[in-house]
Amino acid sequence: MKIAQVVCTLPPYGGGIGVVAYHYARNLTLKGHEVTVYIPKSTKSVQKIDYEYQVKQLCPVLKSGNAAILPQLFWKLWKYDIVHLHFPFFGAAFFVFLLKMIRGKKMKLVSNYHMDVIGAGVKKSFFSFYNKYLLNCVVKFSDKIIVSSIDYIENSNLREYYHKQPDKFIAIPFGVDERYMPQKKNPSLMSKYCFSSLDKIIGFVGGLDSAHYFKGVNYLITAISKINDQNIKLLIVGEGNLKKKYIEQAKLLGVESRVIFTGYVPNEILPEHYNLFDVFVLPSVDKSESFGLVLLEAMACGKPLVASNLKGVRSVVIPGENGLLVEPKNAQDIVDKVMHILKDKRLYEQFGLNGVRLTEEKYRWSVVVDHVLEVYNKI
Repeated sequence: MKIAQVVCTLPPYGGGIGVVAYHYARNLTLKGHEVTVYIPKSTKSVQKIDYEYQVKQLCPVLKSGNAAILPQLFWKLWKYDIVHLHFPFFGAAFFVFLLKMIRGKKMKLVSNYHMDVIGAGVKKSFFSFYNKYLLNCVVKFSDKIIVSSIDYIENSNLREYYHKQPDKFIAIPFGVDERYMPQKKNPSLMSKYCFSSLDKIIGFVGGLDSAHYFKGVNYLITAISKINDQNIKLLIVGEGNLKKKYIEQAKLLGVESRVIFTGYVPNEILPEHYNLFDVFVLPSVDKSESFGLVLLEAMACGKPLVASNLKGVRSVVIPGENGLLVEPKNAQDIVDKVMHILKDKRLYEQFGLNGVRLTEEKYRWSVVVDHVLEVYNKI
């Protein structure tokens, strides 16, 4: 099949939507399909990356952050068997839907609904407007809509559409590649970040830019400040314009020596960083977090998980099996759950082993993309 994917970012830029598109395209190509990925031209994406598939960067008419208006898609997408849109991507979706409206059944459209968009201030009003008018188009023009979990979609902005047309939706979880597996802590990285063998390392991986405001990093830093044990450290992996703010917060709370920021880490050495962690925490604050790819990556490395009790996220973290859930925006709950795991060696080992087993059974990308291909073939 000739497949076009339309997405706002690709690695090396940090962000789950781009990571999903990257692995879809890579695994579809490995399975013998011809894949082209369309993204906005950006200094943050496709630098020094050799992709197995074709990537076409389109010059946006207007761009702000990850948002971009790409009218070129209207004539670029005519020749494909399948067009796969990763939503939210407003400035691309309009032209994809316009093309679908004109071509009708001749064009097969699959949409990945990754997350609701909420935002704050001016963005909140902007997103509300587009949610009101564009979500109907997602349902109307898509032949099939892929969601990460039914739990999330039943509580999302698409819930009314889901209950009216459940057959149009299908739940396919995101995945993790084979590079993520349990390994011993890398001595050179331990030395680089000034960790000792006595330290217990709480880990976070994610974008630190405004687009990822919902990750709740500030609550995680506050949680570390509430733990008196000086051997419990926090390693924050990621880059973005909010990092300076988080560094200042750590200083104000007097934990700057225990909160280490790595900055940007290339994908090639991310597994080694996950394997430094003793516990992985995803403290997201609202439903902009629909799943949490980083949870899969940490779980594949055998790490116990602590994550906010949010729709979709709780489809990955099964309390008592591979981790624990916490109340969003509750730093003390993070402290209590992290310390509970660290103090119970049996529980710690059980969570790690169960996570690795779940990864192999359900979350490897090759397994996930087989389900995506079933959707393509069905439509």
